[in-house]
Amino acid sequence: MRRPGYGSEHTGRRPGYARADMSNHPSERAPTKSSAAHGSDRELRADARRNRERVLQIAQQLFARDGLGVSLDEIARRAGVGPGTVHRHFPTKEALYLAVATDQIEQLVEEAKALATTDDPAALFTLLSRMMASGAENAAVKSALAAAEFDLRTAAPDVAADLTRGVTDLLDRAHAAGAVRHDLTVEELMALVAGAFAAIRHAGAETSHERSAHIAQIILDGLRPRPR
Repeated sequence: MRRPGYGSEHTGRRPGYARADMSNHPSERAPTKSSAAHGSDRELRADARRNRERVLQIAQQLFARDGLGVSLDEIARRAGVGPGTVHRHFPTKEALYLAVATDQIEQLVEEAKALATTDDPAALFTLLSRMMASGAENAAVKSALAAAEFDLRTAAPDVAADLTRGVTDLLDRAHAAGAVRHDLTVEELMALVAGAFAAIRHAGAETSHERSAHIAQIILDGLRPRPR
């Protein structure tokens, strides 16, 4: 299977600057776009961004509910866009899988930033719960990426690093408040989160929020300080 590169949905480039006719007017410059044209470009870019976000949202929902067999055309129909829009952003299913997984990590990064602004010393557990829930919701996508030998840490290193930093900040605060085991490192914590995904899959609990949350809670309980 050919691996799509991060951002491989952008497959075409617009032509460069038009060649100016310099034979008779060597100092003549090509006309600039009007402000209205610039405004139109911005609107088009914003519209394309909204369409892409909508496609990712619908794809994640359908993959979680119906599995990975959902066609790109069906995703387009449910997202309210044309098939060409989906195929232009995501030329292959694999490119869409990668984009869905990366989008989920970006959302977790934003949640980590929001939690860092609170005074809750146990905010780490809120983020970990969300990370485990996200993993359960996207288990099929993550399995497909693993089967294709994709590692999000190498496919989207900046986003993965941002999430690790967010977890580290919350872990440091939990350590300072005595809300988490003093011997827990961020490397161990990230490994435990990955292990939670595997445990949820092994138990066949991906489609049961109650069961997956119960498994996640057992793991989280093991991270709290031991009574003396």
